[in-house]
Amino acid sequence: MRLLDVLRPEHVVSPLGSDTLRGAVLALVQRLVESGAIARPELLERLSSDERVRDVVHVGDKVLLPHSRTEAVDQLVVAIGLSPKPLQLEPGVEGGAEQVVVLVFAPPEASSHYLQIVAALASTLRNDDLVDRMLAVSSAAEILALPEIRALTVQPRLAVRDVMTPRVYRVYPETPVREVLDLMGRHQLKAVPVIGEKREVLGVVTDRDVLRHLLPAINRAGAGESAATPDDRALYHVPVREIMSRSVMCISEDQSLSEVVSTMIGKDVERMPVVHEGRLTGFLARADILRKLFTT
Repeated sequence: MRLLDVLRPEHVVSPLGSDTLRGAVLALVQRLVESGAIARPELLERLSSDERVRDVVHVGDKVLLPHSRTEAVDQLVVAIGLSPKPLQLEPGVEGGAEQVVVLVFAPPEASSHYLQIVAALASTLRNDDLVDRMLAVSSAAEILALPEIRALTVQPRLAVRDVMTPRVYRVYPETPVREVLDLMGRHQLKAVPVIGEKREVLGVVTDRDVLRHLLPAINRAGAGESAATPDDRALYHVPVREIMSRSVMCISEDQSLSEVVSTMIGKDVERMPVVHEGRLTGFLARADILRKLFTT
């Protein structure tokens, strides 16, 4: 399948009439509704009520790729919007350099094609020169005529990068346990990679590691001792390198998803760091796979 099979000229909006990501997404949805590409627009009402856009892939510095599986569409659809100036990502939060929004909708049963087109778009739009040329032209015909856009095709298999969570939270070996605990609580994390100066993975600290480390303080609290002892307070200042799990199996962005899932099942691994050229680029968890492939 080629990108041009699912991206029609009327689904390219340039310039976007909004200076926010949410406004840009709503403008693209409106264009899809007007063209008849969205069969049941009432099912997208959540987009109008939510203050922030969910499930967005950041590609390079200038591209945002919001995507969703929804019963509002009967087939895979893609829309592209280009803004003359950077977009505000969330209310009250200044944006960076993002000016291109690529919106992907797919029906619930099209999980493989949906993730494959998102992956293909992300891979192609990492080319900064291509993005600059897209922003330099003014018509849909010119954008769709760009060689990279015309040549974009979907790969036949799902890879780890198609499903992983990019831009994960991470800590360093000297990070105190207190900071790790705060990070886990604030973002509802079950595990955090520990990385070195070159973003190489040195280990992983899990909620189980933290719980085991804090067990003496938990036992005292469970026994009704309300005041923390000096030993309890010292536990929070221990560097994470002292409690992290050092035996960590990393996987590559390019590995076959089916191969990695078999490994996760066979070795009973819940989550794995993802690396590219030795550097941490994301995290793959069993929950990610189930959510992105089988839920809407």
